[in-house]
Formats: sequence, structure tokens, C-alpha cells
Amino acid sequence: MTITAAQVMTLAGRVLQDEDATRWTQPELADWINEAVKAILLAKPSAYSETVVLSLSEGTYQAIPSQYLSLLRVVRNITSEGPPRVGGRIVRVTTRDALDAQEPYWHDPTRTKYKKEERQFVFDEEEPESFYVYPGNDGTGKVEAVLSSLPTAIGSDYSQAIGLQDIYLTPILDFVLFRAMSKDDEAGNPAGAIMHFQAFSAAVGLKVKVEGANSPNARPGVAGT
Repeated sequence: MTITAAQVMTLAGRVLQDEDATRWTQPELADWINEAVKAILLAKPSAYSETVVLSLSEGTYQAIPSQYLSLLRVVRNITSEGPPRVGGRIVRVTTRDALDAQEPYWHDPTRTKYKKEERQFVFDEEEPESFYVYPGNDGTGKVEAVLSSLPTAIGSDYSQAIGLQDIYLTPILDFVLFRAMSKDDEAGNPAGAIMHFQAFSAAVGLKVKVEGANSPNARPGVAGT
């Protein structure tokens, strides 16, 4: 089950004692819901992901399509997109240091031949929108990858699903209440705003350890060449 904007707005209205959306309008609440989703994905990129087939560029460096936020995992080579999708050799995560030590010329096609099939990939948390493959690709390969994505923003249709699973309902509500109670008017409640932001941060594990926890390098099975 996924959460709808209307669900969050209804719950927020009850807490704020503003069920008619008089002080805090629905467009306002929708904006804060969208902000909440972005904050959650910043902290936990895997909260909304898609498994897609990527066509590889020639070489070792690969950029993910601009509509995605971050690479989460490269799974396998794809021999046919189908349907049905047909997979080939698995692609294992490794470290740059391991490849550099064992294959110092892995970026050089005159020393390490580019191929269609991939064996390993390297991910750098400082560059979440790209990754490297080994061996370098000849430009004809395809891999299956899991990518972090941003759901469609809430607009004027409040029955629209937010895109996140229902376990995120409470953190999203806390974020909306934080923003609502931070509003600088007679209905503002700074103490309540802080309380809800702390609850949101605790539930989501805001940013501190998340990049490492969601990195492909943190997955089981990290190995050298």
C-alpha cells in the first residue's frame, strides 16, 4: 500500500485542529509533503527505487540517466531486454583500490580490452550519479541496475499516491507538522515544530549514516577482483 496526499492532509488537519484547511491550505500542505519526500530520499535513497536496464557507454566511466538520483546496485548483465528480460553474468561490486592494485591499466583499452560483458563495478559515494565498470565496455553492453528515483510530485490531485510505502506515513506527517508549526503567524508553535522535526529525524535516520548504509559498497559480498 502507498500513501496518498489526502491521507497525510487529513491527519495533519486533525492534529492542527484545522480540518477545513483554513490556516494551512491544501496547496501549502502538498508543497510540504513534496519536501518531506525529498528529505527522506536524501537520507534514504532506497526509499523509492526502480530496477532498469542501462545501455552502457564505451569505456569504464558510466553516468546514470539524469532522471535518477543515485545508483543503488548493479545486478547483472542483460543479454535480452525481452520481454521476458534475460540475464547473463552477475556483476559484483568491488573497490577502486582493489582494481587499481591488481589492474593498474584497467582504464586503458590498449592494455585492458573493452568488452560487452561486465564482471564488476565500482561506486564512489562522492559521485552517486555515476559508476565505473570492469572491464571497460565496448559500447554494446547492457546491465540491470537498481536506481534511486524521485516520485512524481504532488500537484492539485490530492488522491495521488505519494510513491513511498505506508511505513513512511508517520515521518511524512511529522515533517508536514514541523513545517506547519514553524509558520510565522499566530498559529505558529515553535516547540511543537522542534518536537515533530526531532521525531522525523529519528524515524528516518537523517543523513548522518545513510550514505554508507545505502552505498553499493556496503552490500554483502564486496570483494576484490
